[in-house]
Amino acid sequence: MKKILLSIFMAAAVLTSCNMDEAPDGSIDINNACTKMADVHSLRNGLYSFLRGRSGGGYTTLSDLQTDLFIATRNSGNSYLEFLTGQLKTNNEDVEGIFYGLYSGLMQTNFFLEAVTEFKTAKEETLTAEDLATIDRDIAEAYFMRAYYNSLLVYYWCGNYDASTASKPHTGIPLVVKYQPSQNRGTYPSRSTLEESYTQIEEDLKLAIEGLEAWEENDMSALVAGGNGYLNSYAAKALKARVALWKGTQASLLVAYNTAKEIIDSGEFPLTTRASYTGMWRNDAGSELIFQPYGDASQRGSVTAYTMFNQGSPNNVLWTATANAYNKYTSDDIRLSAFFSTTSVKFSGASLTVLRFNKFPGKSTYNSGNYNEFKNLPKPFRTSEQYLILAEAGAALGKADASDYLNEFIGERVSNYTPQTLTGAALTTEIRDQWVKEFIGEGFRLGQLRRWNIASTRTSAYPASLSTMPGFIIDLGTNTYGYQPGAYQLVWPIPSAEMTTNPNLAGQQNPGY
Repeated sequence: MKKILLSIFMAAAVLTSCNMDEAPDGSIDINNACTKMADVHSLRNGLYSFLRGRSGGGYTTLSDLQTDLFIATRNSGNSYLEFLTGQLKTNNEDVEGIFYGLYSGLMQTNFFLEAVTEFKTAKEETLTAEDLATIDRDIAEAYFMRAYYNSLLVYYWCGNYDASTASKPHTGIPLVVKYQPSQNRGTYPSRSTLEESYTQIEEDLKLAIEGLEAWEENDMSALVAGGNGYLNSYAAKALKARVALWKGTQASLLVAYNTAKEIIDSGEFPLTTRASYTGMWRNDAGSELIFQPYGDASQRGSVTAYTMFNQGSPNNVLWTATANAYNKYTSDDIRLSAFFSTTSVKFSGASLTVLRFNKFPGKSTYNSGNYNEFKNLPKPFRTSEQYLILAEAGAALGKADASDYLNEFIGERVSNYTPQTLTGAALTTEIRDQWVKEFIGEGFRLGQLRRWNIASTRTSAYPASLSTMPGFIIDLGTNTYGYQPGAYQLVWPIPSAEMTTNPNLAGQQNPGY
């Protein structure tokens, strides 16, 4: 497996020019890969297939297992033990798989951009106006995908953005913006600066937004919930707001606030109502889905699975929510019943009532038989996130409407909610609690612990109705392992296989590993 992953990255990770006579066997000739519009369509389908596989499942969920939101049970078989203890090693195969998976996405995206641009240039005089517009849209989508993959690499493998240190060498990711496969390891890229990494993402998003908006002037078919499985300009803006919030400077917070406000105020993707909320997770459909990859029964093999929580049946609970996460929900919050249920399990001869995390319940469409494979389509961009981005950025900037938008959001989650006028620390606390309650299991927590510079630990003080839970969860995870502010474990290690393969990464491993 490692050799396969390494070969993928070797084909992708060359930034500087090289002698193509040295290209690895099996590399593709860009000049001959795209010679007609049918090739463009086929390559585009490949991009979307890759995106579907990299926008959910472990790519977005595994990091939450490392935080104070989840804990392993005694049924887990020590699965993801390094995430439970926070002691990730440089040879962790899950971390390695995500690292190389994202770079393989970059490889395919860069190949597409170069092959299709070359095709457009060569055939521009014979292509129809419709063909040219279609190609421009496809290129804009590819810029989005490159920005998305790079944003995840920055999220997992880089520390917080600090303007005073962002230009320090080797604080960003190895940037790969060309498809130039080589077996000459000396040409592999070293880490960029964090400033360069953010700039690359921002520039790609600018091109994506411009291209998608131009397309939407004549074709608005993707401006519907889920996008009909295709990207739209609002998805690109949603990523822009997300990355700007992560960056966290005064200027970027204003970008995050204004962009999130634009998305919300457009009314294009209104919040999913309380009545429809549970169905959004059960049926992969909801008004607030700015973008959701397409998937049907024929593609079940590439739809993401969430088997880190449950496997096979509702009674096989492997990981579940910690008490400190579960106790944040009140009985009138729709998310309580949407995300959680209880089930009876037999353990050590006793019958235990245990908590089951059920946010990703699995849709029968994606099962290959009667066995529940716990597969749901990813939901990488929802309007819910934009409300919380606006609230967090707005609160940091002193915007008076931060509390108003937060109240509007909570009103669609909590029945008979009475709006509150919140300011200062009370507003900050409520925003942070809402991030947990809305996005538990979606991979945002690791960055929040880092961004907010707060400590965390797991607790087992479940309510009386779950009095048997302390005997079902792994004691090792509670109160023993947590993070102090600024803990090095909040940034993942560059895989040891990559440190060995790429000599230009020498001395550039993240601190602590």
